[in-house]
Amino acid sequence: MNFFEAQERARKRTGRLVLLFCVAVLGTILACYGAAVVLFGGAMEQEGVTGFWQPGLFAGTSATILGIVGLATLYKWSELRGGGPTVAEMMGGRKVAAGRASTAERRLLNVVEEMAIASGVPVPGVYILDEEEGINAFAAGLGSEDAVIAVTRGTLDRLTRDELQGVVAHEFSHILNGDMRLNLRLTAVLFGILVLGLLGQGMLRLLGQGRIRSGGK
Repeated sequence: MNFFEAQERARKRTGRLVLLFCVAVLGTILACYGAAVVLFGGAMEQEGVTGFWQPGLFAGTSATILGIVGLATLYKWSELRGGGPTVAEMMGGRKVAAGRASTAERRLLNVVEEMAIASGVPVPGVYILDEEEGINAFAAGLGSEDAVIAVTRGTLDRLTRDELQGVVAHEFSHILNGDMRLNLRLTAVLFGILVLGLLGQGMLRLLGQGRIRSGGK
């Protein structure tokens, strides 16, 4: 496999992912606008506004949706701005201290240091997810200066040194290519969309309870 071709394909997939996030936000706006037309269409008709396309309602709906997503995104971004250590701790990671490391943890530290020297970047912090038995790892941070590499307990205990080196090398590629910062931004936007979905779910639940009460009366 040609490394540079694989890198270019990864960048194209990242671009498609960003596009899909934009489409998700647009689709959310359109869905909420359709719901608003159903809910407030009667009131708008009384004011002389007819038809599905109602520019004023669309503008209000768009502003509300973008405001909710934007505020939730800013809130999450304020949490993630602490960089890699903050993300690793949010995921339940424990920082590995050289003076108190076990044999397996010292092996991991050595592998990370070797990869840092080979790639020419500062040695990132190393975290372990002690509660995760599966084989996985991630790199997080806003840049190489605050980057961390976290591995699961299963990765640490079940892989050989060569296999562990391959996993760590893969995570270093994310540090070198700047994927981490983009991932944090997308995480913040996704949180904003999630908050909007939860609000919509709560509103539908309240409307459903209101209909049940009305039917009972």
